[in-house]
Amino acid sequence: MKPLTWCSCILLSLSILSFLGCASKGVAHVESIAGAGLAIREAKDNNATTYAPLALRIAEDKLIAAKAAAEKEEFLKAKRLADEAMMDAKLAGAQSLSEKAKKQAQEMRDSIDTLRREIERTQMQ
Repeated sequence: MKPLTWCSCILLSLSILSFLGCASKGVAHVESIAGAGLAIREAKDNNATTYAPLALRIAEDKLIAAKAAAEKEEFLKAKRLADEAMMDAKLAGAQSLSEKAKKQAQEMRDSIDTLRREIERTQMQ
């Protein structure tokens, strides 16, 4: 190949790579927003509205802000907010699961206490 052709190939390759780099910035926030939406739905499925309403509300607010930033073409801000929304939603889901586990543990302790009292009552008869 001639030197001029090599330069053309290199320039073309760099142009394509830079174009793909710009395109991936636009895709990254979309994926983050979708992931945050999914995490919020999972948190709601785990009853976060009951057990972790504050963390869930924060996640929903950040997702709304991320969508607004994406509409304004502030893609880095949109991605950051969407990532934060995802983490807040995961926190809400974890808090919800923790609270449900605590409630179940207390119910088990109450059942054990009831059985213990019943055993003691029957042994005294």
